[in-house]
Amino acid sequence: MTEPTVPSPVPAPARSAGAPSRSNRSTSVIIRPWPKVVFFYPTAVTALLMWFYSLLKGEVGSTTGVPGLGDAFLVVFFINLLVFSFDFSRIKSITIVLGLLALGLGLAWANTKWGVWEGLAELVALIDVRVNTQFFGFVAAFFALVFLLVLINTRFSYYEVNHREILHHHGYLGDITRVPTAGLHLNKEIYDVLEFLLLRSGRLIFYPASSRHAIVIDNVINVNRIEKRIKDLLSVIAVRELDVGNEGEEQD
Repeated sequence: MTEPTVPSPVPAPARSAGAPSRSNRSTSVIIRPWPKVVFFYPTAVTALLMWFYSLLKGEVGSTTGVPGLGDAFLVVFFINLLVFSFDFSRIKSITIVLGLLALGLGLAWANTKWGVWEGLAELVALIDVRVNTQFFGFVAAFFALVFLLVLINTRFSYYEVNHREILHHHGYLGDITRVPTAGLHLNKEIYDVLEFLLLRSGRLIFYPASSRHAIVIDNVINVNRIEKRIKDLLSVIAVRELDVGNEGEEQD
């Protein structure tokens, strides 16, 4: 009586070099474009902190408020408004820094000749903007409401990149636009240094092979992390296409 033969185990196909493991693969990447109002969060945080400080000082019923808070708030608001209004490229930012440095050195030299610091200090001392507790509270509340509405809107308007296509979810009724990822190219741009410092934001540009028009997504928060995840996803697609091509050649 012959013993039954045990079939030898079939070796698993070798994984291509450089291909990420299955546990590390992302099935999709979500990209949410944010409106530029989110860059006003320093002003919102400043208003909230000053409202809380005014409460601790017992200035709830005061019509004048704590001295100095109004001036500080206007400085933060002005700088934040500049960030919101203009794009500060690398060259422009370096030029502004050098210009401010030259201005400071020029004033320091002028102070040794004519004592301009005293005149400037007297001029600044004349500025005394008084803002009460209710103003800071309402400003913080208005920003909180706007940020909440923006957050809700980003749940309905976003992009999703998976192994086969880019899906643009838009509209509150679930409208979707699909673009295949075959032959997809990706560019990243950091066009505003200050916005990148505030929220690590930037621009992603997709160039689909099946369309003449590029997909431009502005104000992507944590753009470097999102770009890395997309590159990992696209590398999986490239490995799969290579594997399929090799299988087709072997069959031929």
